[in-house]
Amino acid sequence: MRRIVVISYTETGRQLNRRLTDYFIQKKDVAFSVHCGKDRQAMPVKEGMETRVQDCRDVLCREWQRTTAFVFIGAMGIAVRYIAPLLESKLRDPAVLVLDEKGQFVIPILSGHIGGGVAIARELAGLLGAQAVITTATDVEAQFAVDVFAQNNHLWIENPACIRNISAALLRGMPVELQTGMPIERAVEEVPDEAAKQQEERFVQTQGQYGIRGKRRIVLEGQSPSECAAAIAVELPQEELAGLKQRCGAAQVCVLRARQYILGVGCKKGKTAEELEDFLRQLCRRLHIEIWEIAAIASIDVKREEDGIWELSRRLGASYEVFSAEELEQVQAPVSASSFVKETVGVDNVCERSAYCLAERWAWEYRLVSGKQAQNGMTMAIVQVKPRLVW
Repeated sequence: MRRIVVISYTETGRQLNRRLTDYFIQKKDVAFSVHCGKDRQAMPVKEGMETRVQDCRDVLCREWQRTTAFVFIGAMGIAVRYIAPLLESKLRDPAVLVLDEKGQFVIPILSGHIGGGVAIARELAGLLGAQAVITTATDVEAQFAVDVFAQNNHLWIENPACIRNISAALLRGMPVELQTGMPIERAVEEVPDEAAKQQEERFVQTQGQYGIRGKRRIVLEGQSPSECAAAIAVELPQEELAGLKQRCGAAQVCVLRARQYILGVGCKKGKTAEELEDFLRQLCRRLHIEIWEIAAIASIDVKREEDGIWELSRRLGASYEVFSAEELEQVQAPVSASSFVKETVGVDNVCERSAYCLAERWAWEYRLVSGKQAQNGMTMAIVQVKPRLVW
């Protein structure tokens, strides 16, 4: 689920604005439509935004820390001037895209990979029959992008400065090695090892789409891992990671860590990201979990627009998903039931059930590591999942 703000300036742009907002809502995203007239005053034209008249800059400032993507319809220069004072880093900024008012071109101008701007641009180009204008080198050259790979696989990038080194090596046509101890979904080519290759072929024939469990070594470009210019280490034991860094150079090894926890949240309306994060940090300390290991947040659909949860998800770089009361009721695992919660939202437990629901949606195996914890109008539960890589 995404939170998207669409902004337009002209009447033609306003019509496209409404079309895009309707599209995102139909995709079950949280979407707001904002139209700025000649006086640059923002006038909400969809439910969800505040009803008072406000400056477009106020909308950006308020939504910047909790919105997945901003879609501007109009001149790129206007968008650049609006967002410039808010920019922080490629790891934290939301995606920003610009469309012309006729919907002929879609241009991601900020956070194309980690924020998903390139993917949204291609999605909208397909919807409108438009041209997606992509300028990122790895996309233009159809090369592997380590930050996209990490985002898609719920991996935390330990040394993000190394991303550029991986991309540079691939763009020069130099071999880059990937080593992992995690299971891989879907078959991939091995570094030459005939026995392992035959084992994989037998496994795929008998087990379907899943690859071999256990450590894998893959060469992304070229043939010989001994000559790799850079490497990607995904959940490698410390000793093996040290050996890889010694062989390639520490600055040339991008280290990715599995984010193996799902946070289920229930809260009273209006709880801030600061309150939620403070509670979460307390819980993580008790469980000896690093906060970056939270891969996703789950809750009930009545909280789909809850500002505090959205901002927390952005701070963590974690996805946010919600489920209906009916979906939550289908969870078979034992939960801490509350008659008050049942009367309020239609289900006896939100935090545990929602974490279970999301784990069932995209994990192989999972277990509850922290049942319902309550504090000051907030409840949280944490489920640990067994992660795998999707190639």
